[in-house]
Parts: sequence; structure tokens; C-alpha cells
Amino acid sequence: MGGNYYHLFNRGSNCQNIFYLPKNYDYFLKLLKDFLGDYVYFLAYSLMPNHFHLVIKIKDEIVTEKGEDQEDEGTVLSEENGSMTGSLIIKDEVEIGKIVVKQLKRMFITYAMAINNQENRVGNLFDPKYKRLLIENQDYLEYVIFYTHFNPEKHGIANNFRTYRFSSFKAINGTGKTSIARDLVHELYGGKEGFLNYHNVLHEERTDIILE
Repeated sequence: MGGNYYHLFNRGSNCQNIFYLPKNYDYFLKLLKDFLGDYVYFLAYSLMPNHFHLVIKIKDEIVTEKGEDQEDEGTVLSEENGSMTGSLIIKDEVEIGKIVVKQLKRMFITYAMAINNQENRVGNLFDPKYKRLLIENQDYLEYVIFYTHFNPEKHGIANNFRTYRFSSFKAINGTGKTSIARDLVHELYGGKEGFLNYHNVLHEERTDIILE
């Protein structure tokens, strides 16, 4: 639903890999931006060979193309190539949630088709039902972001999660251009220093919010 925070998780079907080559990770991140960038804020991610974690905040308001069966209320008209085109401003949190779910499914299908073609495989790439957890308080949100970043080290994929290439930790800690909502993440921890201080402590695992 619009305005809410979520922790998303999915793994490969039968625990098989979903990433095979470095370029697969980059392609997955590109698809996230292409399919979801207009609808959510990306707070954290971690991609590992057979699963991924993603923390997002769904936007309170989105703009989408106006369908023929939609009401004119809330429509913004713009002139493009001499003709008027319509876009619809959506503020209803339930409707926004439905759009995000649809975009996620489209993204998973697009990515799976590319990997199946690359690996000459057929069938489901992902577990058919991805998991999502509504995050309802600040304490859980701070921990889930840490948990997402710590995951590669937890699974023995990286010796130090802070240097793992396919997570958002370095982007949040850096200054370069990024699709991550860096300022929003820093704000959650009371600033960049607070973000780093939280990540420099090994927090006790909270099984009630673990999706694996």
C-alpha cells in the first residue's frame, strides 16, 4: 500500500541460482529501476547467487498513464508531438499498492526470461511466491536495512558485508550518483554517522522478521 515500508525477499526455484554472471546482477538492478523507480524509494538491497533482499518505501503519490476507462479526475494533460496525452495522479494507497505488485511481477518475468535464454533453461526461475513483510515501526526498519546489508556475510558469501559489491551499503555510505534514497536512509538513523554506527554493531538476529 502507498506510503508503507516493505521488506521483500525471493529465492531461486528449488533454491537454485538466480544470478550466474556479474552482468546478471547489474541487469537485475537496472530492471528494478526501470519497473519500480517511479513508484518506490529504494532503501536497501542485497543480491546473492540464489536469493535477494530488498527494502522499499512505496510513494504516497504516483503518476501513471491514463487508461481509457479511468476517470478524468486527477488527470494532468500535456502536449507531446502536437497531440494531448494524459497522465493520472494516483493517491489512493490501495491502488498504488496494486500497481507496485503488478510492476514487480512484470520485472520478475522479464528477468527470468533473460536468464532462461542465457542459461538455456526452462521453467520457473524464482520461487513463485515472493515474500514481503510490512514494516510498521522505526526499530524494525533500522534493523531490516542492517540485516539486508549483513546478509552476504551471514551466508558466507562475503568476508565483510561492507565491501560486498552487490549490495547498497557502499552507495548509502558514498557520495556518487545512486538510485538509492540515500538521504532518506540517513535520516532514518539520524544522519550518516548514525547509519554507520548502527552497521558497526553486530545485532542479534530477530527471527520474527526474517523471511528466509
